[in-house]
Amino acid sequence: MSNPNKKKYKIALDARPLSTPVSGVGRLIESVLKGFEKDPDFEFYLFSHRPIHEGYKDLFRNPNIKPVIGQGLFSKIGGIYFVFYLPFQLRKYEIDLFWGTQQVFPLFLSKSIPGVLTYHDFVAYRFPETMRPIARFQQLFYLSRSIQRADFILANSEFTSSEILKYSSFSKEKIDIIYPGYDPKEIKKIKVPPTKRISKLPKKFFLTVSTLEPRKNFGTLLKAYQEARKERSDLVWVHAGKEGWESPEFLEKFKEFSGTGELYWFDFVNEEELKYLYSQASLFIFPSVYEGFGIPLLEALAYSIPCIVSDLEVFREIGKKSCIYIPPESVEDWKKALLDFQKKKFKFPKADLKRFERKKSAALVKKIFRDLVSSKRS
Repeated sequence: MSNPNKKKYKIALDARPLSTPVSGVGRLIESVLKGFEKDPDFEFYLFSHRPIHEGYKDLFRNPNIKPVIGQGLFSKIGGIYFVFYLPFQLRKYEIDLFWGTQQVFPLFLSKSIPGVLTYHDFVAYRFPETMRPIARFQQLFYLSRSIQRADFILANSEFTSSEILKYSSFSKEKIDIIYPGYDPKEIKKIKVPPTKRISKLPKKFFLTVSTLEPRKNFGTLLKAYQEARKERSDLVWVHAGKEGWESPEFLEKFKEFSGTGELYWFDFVNEEELKYLYSQASLFIFPSVYEGFGIPLLEALAYSIPCIVSDLEVFREIGKKSCIYIPPESVEDWKKALLDFQKKKFKFPKADLKRFERKKSAALVKKIFRDLVSSKRS
């Protein structure tokens, strides 16, 4: 049991990704926080310019997780809130550590507060053309400054860790791999549709789960899918993921195609709906051209769904021999993979996912947070 007189570790974090429908970064944050559910020694303050989205409501079963929502003019826009409002808001709380969940710190973060960054990827350096211009500018402006300010970095994969060392001079000894963990107890197959809209899906479909944005490469997959359907009209695609930054022409095309019975698009699904989709999908596809990790792939493997994914270093780190890997920009190869699966329904080796279990990730994060706060207090 926790000592009631013991001072708690007060952790502040950039919770802006939790203010929108469920996304990859949001789910990574959620995964780490859920790992602290049974530890009363930590208090987390979720700083956001907007209220926390209902998709993350289960977080608040832990009474030590507290939302702190911005007010007034400076809280209207996330970027302005982060730069000007958040650092001053932090002064109202006796914060022991700041967790930069989006790999950046606000410029005016107090030097007396230890800072930990979670690094997701190097899109701004590797694939800048797949980002909004303003987002690309902000990332490039903040990344180098934040990494110089960091006391420790949590990399979401071995691949991301190697990129940190490649693109910065940060000490390898101050980097640890913290996989976005999952809890095997939460992997429950659901046979009955949890909502009316989900109940309208056909019995057989392949699934994609991701925000719609250029580096996710759905334009290539859409072309391959349309070509494949000319030969197999029983192919059905279900996509779960919000509308991000993508070309207006593609988004319009995607919207028009959804609702035709060939593509079903859910821009937001709750936890039960997502579990049902994973439970019922006959195939999972992840066509990205670049990722730092891939939570949907991890979840699909946990549900033992056959997975056909882009041939990316990080996907091989996750799936090893349990996936089929496709050159991401080859329409012909994606088409062939879809048709081959429909014809053969080949089996995939079961993935070993023990290294991705949430309890392991949580234990590592706890040690890092404790060590940094203890060094500050001593």
